[in-house]
Amino acid sequence: MTSYIKTGDNGFRNYLRQHKRQLTIAGYVVTAIYLLFSLIFSDLGLLKYFSIKRDHNRLSHEISQLDSSNKSLREEVTKLKTDPDYIESIARDKLGLVKEGEKVYKFEERTNQK
Repeated sequence: MTSYIKTGDNGFRNYLRQHKRQLTIAGYVVTAIYLLFSLIFSDLGLLKYFSIKRDHNRLSHEISQLDSSNKSLREEVTKLKTDPDYIESIARDKLGLVKEGEKVYKFEERTNQK
């Protein structure tokens, strides 16, 4: 029984010696494929990176627009606090107010009906 195990063991060792290069290359290929899939599909992979980058660019653009809007609103608040002419123009345009003694003429637009 002991000789059977040794013969089987020697056969496996011989197989490993003869195919060592192919087994090593196969191991490297399997490792490279695993690393490639990890690089692309993992939580920190390229797909996630590009998704996050796209979201970052979209949010940066949105922040830029909101900053511009905030600046305009701040300027309007400043004018409303300090500029009486601006307040008057808003009152005339939006509320339809007029000064005492002024006359308002309203013109209706006619449509050509034949």
